[in-house]
Amino acid sequence: MKKNLHMSFKPIALVTGAASSLGSAISRKLAVQGFNIALHYGKSKSKTLELKRELETKGVEILLVQANLANPSQSDRLIRQVVNSWGRLDLVVNNASVFESTALITKNFKKWSHILNVNTFSPVSVAIASKPWLEKHRGCVINITDIYGEFPVLKEHAAYSASKAALIFLTKYLALALGDKVRVNAVSPGVITFPKHYSRTQQKKLVAKSALKRQGRPEEIADAVWFLTSNQFVTGQILHVDGGRFTF
Repeated sequence: MKKNLHMSFKPIALVTGAASSLGSAISRKLAVQGFNIALHYGKSKSKTLELKRELETKGVEILLVQANLANPSQSDRLIRQVVNSWGRLDLVVNNASVFESTALITKNFKKWSHILNVNTFSPVSVAIASKPWLEKHRGCVINITDIYGEFPVLKEHAAYSASKAALIFLTKYLALALGDKVRVNAVSPGVITFPKHYSRTQQKKLVAKSALKRQGRPEEIADAVWFLTSNQFVTGQILHVDGGRFTF
């Protein structure tokens, strides 16, 4: 390992897909809680730079890290970028995700492979690569899943739903496999953001299916991430933050 350029005495978090609506809300929450943050991006460098500048005005040290999570083998390099800069890693939030439509019956699984690589295999690979560093400070991994990984009603998103279902299972598996020094949990959001092609009518129908009859906010997902980060006696759990959608 290269010599550390700067040893941080503050806890360090890595947030993948940091420029997304959920990723930026999670990053802001962790900044308020005293973390220095490595903001990961794949292609959204300009948006990630904007978030970096915003957080730095609040006295937070920020590192930008790039990796193509469609290639899970880049996970080791991603973790090295963080550790080589700060000498530690305390929290990994696997937020990066791909939401693309796929047919259930198909002879072309290229898109399926892409979705599974980003949504399932890379989070697991990142968690495993982080293990030696997380163990040093009894850190944790938090995966961002989706209620549709347990609630298979998205007919045009078979691969996406399957990828999140697999990540839910692997969250529980990793909680056992990584042992007593690294906690692993997940937050499972309901309706927080809508695909761009959803009409206002579609949005209202979807919101009406939840007990609370409203759309969630990214900050509410960030609050759930912080709960799982700070509670030292929770592991292997899937926290549904869905306004009661999963109840029905």
